[in-house]
Amino acid sequence: MGHTDDAWFTRYADELAACLVDARACAETCETYLREITHDPDRLRRAVDALVAPAAVSRVLIDLLDQPPRLILAAVALCRDLTSTASRDGGWPEAVSAALGAVATSAGALLDSAG
Repeated sequence: MGHTDDAWFTRYADELAACLVDARACAETCETYLREITHDPDRLRRAVDALVAPAAVSRVLIDLLDQPPRLILAAVALCRDLTSTASRDGGWPEAVSAALGAVATSAGALLDSAG
């Protein structure tokens, strides 16, 4: 990264760190839930439709740290939107709902800070 990119990372390091921690936890929680319900095809189908994309994007965020800030913020916005939508769909176990909500909130905070 260039000097300008380093400055961006430094200015929003706390928000970015919180978002990455929440994203990792969300991905792990969603993946665990999906494994736990493999015996129930109807629940699994609904969960796959709603949770796979947020879990995948959450996982990818960490891999994007070496990319330009614009790309990182685009992925964070997508993560926020996907997790917010999945969270609003409701009907998830408490841990899944909490994980979705946490990453939606921390992603939103990062985007607000980065303006």
